Amino acid sequence: MATMTTPLGNRVDVELKREFDRTADEIGITSTAALTVFMKRFVSEGGFPFAVRKPVPSEAEFAAEMEMRYRRMLSGEESEHGLVEA
Repeated sequence: MATMTTPLGNRVDVELKREFDRTADEIGITSTAALTVFMKRFVSEGGFPFAVRKPVPSEAEFAAEMEMRYRRMLSGEESEHGLVEA
């Protein structure tokens, strides 16, 4: 018996789609097959088959961000409130 399929219409960034297609091609599968693999794993594991977390900056990255924002505050490009609230 043939498997029934349905179209999956989503909007994604053009460059991301190109990179996705290129990567799938490089490993020898279609982008449809790659999405199918992901969807099957997502269903079987009850969620993402990998950790999904917001990135935590390193101490150096955090310090650089705060230094940049402080300089922007001094130059008037960013308010003190924005620095505290972000």
